Amino acid sequence: MSEDERFMRMALNEALEAQKRDEVPIGAVIVSQGRVIARGHNLTETLTDVTAHAEMQAITAAQGTLGGKYLKDCTLYVTVEPCLMCA
Repeated sequence: MSEDERFMRMALNEALEAQKRDEVPIGAVIVSQGRVIARGHNLTETLTDVTAHAEMQAITAAQGTLGGKYLKDCTLYVTVEPCLMCA
């Protein structure tokens, strides 16, 4: 299995977690230098926040991990094409 497949499977597992919570089943993983630095899944219903998309959850977590607002040399794996807000 390639690294891309491995990380996409992680994103799919996040989507399954969202589905368990009655959320839209979308998951995201952010990778830097070959390691996962953040992951997230949709929480729009749980948080009653229309901006709590999987990608945004992962981006916020990655910023905390890296300690800054720029996610340089990072790759976002997401189970669907990001919406305009998340792109």
